[in-house]
Formats: sequence, structure tokens, C-alpha cells
Amino acid sequence: MLPLKKRPSLWLMPIFLIVALVYLSSYTDMDSVLGNSPAAVSGASTTLLFSCLLASIGSSLESSRERSSRGVLELSSRGYSARIFDRLWPTFLAASVIQIVIVVYLLVPSGQLFEPKLWLVVVGYLLAILAHSAFGYLLGQWLPGRFAVPLALVLSYLFLAFTGTSDYFPAHYLAGMTLNGCCMAAQSLDYRAVWTLIVFSSLISIGFLALAGNSNPLAKKKISGRASKGKYALGYSFIVFALVAGLSISSPLDGTPVVNDAAEDFTCTGHRPKVCLNEVQRFGGDRSELVAQSVRILSDLGFPEADRVTAERNDDAKVVQTGVLVTSFEPWYTDDQAVYAAASSYSAEVLNHLCDNDDYDKQYAAFEVLQDWSTAYALRSVLGIDTESSNQKLRSMSPRQQQDWALTTYEQLSRCEVPQLPKGSK
Repeated sequence: MLPLKKRPSLWLMPIFLIVALVYLSSYTDMDSVLGNSPAAVSGASTTLLFSCLLASIGSSLESSRERSSRGVLELSSRGYSARIFDRLWPTFLAASVIQIVIVVYLLVPSGQLFEPKLWLVVVGYLLAILAHSAFGYLLGQWLPGRFAVPLALVLSYLFLAFTGTSDYFPAHYLAGMTLNGCCMAAQSLDYRAVWTLIVFSSLISIGFLALAGNSNPLAKKKISGRASKGKYALGYSFIVFALVAGLSISSPLDGTPVVNDAAEDFTCTGHRPKVCLNEVQRFGGDRSELVAQSVRILSDLGFPEADRVTAERNDDAKVVQTGVLVTSFEPWYTDDQAVYAAASSYSAEVLNHLCDNDDYDKQYAAFEVLQDWSTAYALRSVLGIDTESSNQKLRSMSPRQQQDWALTTYEQLSRCEVPQLPKGSK
């Protein structure tokens, strides 16, 4: 067994870890993980780019070194499993440390405990690292180091990049990097994405290691026999089976690995209207009364009265028909952001039901003015923030005329009609 100081992955690990932390701190909004441990653990998937590349490069270096130095005595005295373990464990450990550090780095600012089910996500990360380690080991067995190492880097990177950008959404989840699409406050992780990563990575690792233990097909001296052919068949079968199984599990998924929380996950408080938020949304402080006041201010003007205001993700709900007004709410919202989100719920509702026709641009222009006016009115009425609509023609009207225009515009947009903008507006 080689001393640890001669294991390349162990001295490469600090470099990759620093780069991963810099990347994460530069491109991750820490507000998105506040009170949301699934979002924190899933957000760590972006750094698979670094841990998997380290795994692929490190194992190809170890494997190519073994290929060039081992002799007949080692082949006869050491079993294949022992050689695999000896060569891969430092690389797998180094890459796994990077990934686990990133999980902890995101989990701490979330302020939440690690949910037991989230261990499946971590297992998926470790198996993805194992798959890239096995792939690097395969290349090192079949190719000299000067070819194996750059190919390991390039092919692993291309696989991670392709799965993340492919127009075929189920392919996104084979590498796991798109788990970072989880989760807003009213959403939960769709574990079919996690099982895709687990199943695909497990099976393809077996395939790569089976091929790596076979006769090198690129060597000049070919070894024939049923055992050799059988190992090839076994290895390639596992690779094909991994692709089929992984894509089958992820086939129902679209570009974001989330499911909307059910109504029973929300707790309702207050009255006229009741405000329903879940635990994540209440993490930053319970602002239910601010939400209720914002909606009540507008309903007192003549907007439809809501029996219940909820932060569920339901774009089909219509307050006139169901009495349910859908709003947005994240735990990092400040008071003015909470009021703005609640007050914009009426305009957001009509936006979800705008008619897709030749008048869409005109309808959208009216929606923008309506949202601007309704949020400014609520901020001024609820929090005393001195703000007005940015539309100059609307500001020139009397308060009563502004209210009449807003109510008429809301009703017309709800009926899929084209409202008239305040005269002089573009």
C-alpha cells in the first residue's frame, strides 16, 4: 500500500475544496436556504462538478500508476477487489469530504436540523462520486496515464455539463447537479430525482468496475476465452441497464425536481381572511397579520374578498370562484416585501389567466400598472411607506379615480378583456 503522501487525490483535495467554496459563495443566495434544509442539502449538488472531477482525475492517476508498475506477483497474490479498494479509497474519501463539507456549509445558515430522509440525497452524492471514481479507474486500466487523466477530466466534465443542459429533462437527473432546483418555501424535493441518481450511479459503477477488471481491449496481445467475453457482456449490460433504469425513474420529471406542498402542510391563523403558511414560511417570523391587512385593505376597496390567503403553489385558483387567494411568501421576506407580495396577489392571479392572443401585450401592460398601483397603495396604507404608482397619468388622477380604474381593470383582465390604460400612458 502506498503512503498517503503519494496519493494525488489527498493533496488535490484542498485545492478543489477551496474552489468549490468560492464558487458556492459567489453563485448561491444564502437566503434561499433559510429555514429550508431540503433546499440546503439539494443546493450542494452544484459542487458535484468539483468533487466528481476530483474523483475521476484522482482515480485515473492511481489506476494508470498501477497499470504501469504492477507485476506478475501482485496479479497473482492480490485479488481484484483488494486492488480496487486500495486504489480507490483515498480518491473516494477526498471527493466525499468535499461534498459533505459543502452540505454542512449550506445546512448551518439554514438554521434547520438535518431531516432523516435527506440522508438519501447524501447517499446519492456519494454514489455519484463512486461512479466517477470507477470511470477514472477504467480509463487508467485501459490507457496510459498521459491519455487517461485528460480524458477522465474532459469526459466527466462533458457528462456533467450535458446532463445539466440537455433539452431532455429526465437526463438532467443522471448526474444529480440539477437537484439544486429544490426548493422554494411552498415546495418539497421530488425524491424520484434522488432515486434516479442512486440507481443510475450504483449500476454504472458496477459496469465500469467490471470492464476495468477485464482484459484490456486496446492491448496488442488479446486474451480470448468465454470468461473475457462474459465480463465484457456483464460490464456493458450494467451500463445500458443503468441508463434505462435511470431514465425510466426520471421520465415523469420536468426541469425542476420539486412537488408542491399539499394544503395539509399549511397552518391557518386569523380571520377575514385566514392566512395559511407552512413551517418554512414562518421561520423568519410570523407575518400573517401583515398579509391579512394587505389583502383586507384591497378587498375593502372592492377587490374580491378572500376567505383564505395561502402561499400554496396553485396557479389555477381564482378567488371569485373559490374564495382562496394565492400569494407568495419566503422566510427571508422583510415587512415591506411581505406586504408587497400579498398586495400583488390580485394582479398575479389575473396574470396567470391572461389570454394568449393578439392583445396579450396590451393586457400585460395593464397588469403592470395594476400591480404597481395596488402594491403602492398597500405599502402606504399598512406600513405608512410614502410611495405612489410610477405611472404619471394615474398619479394625476384623484384617489377615487385611481381606485375606480384599478377595480375596472382587474375585472376586465379577469374576463380576458383589454383594459384602457390611463390616458397618455404608453
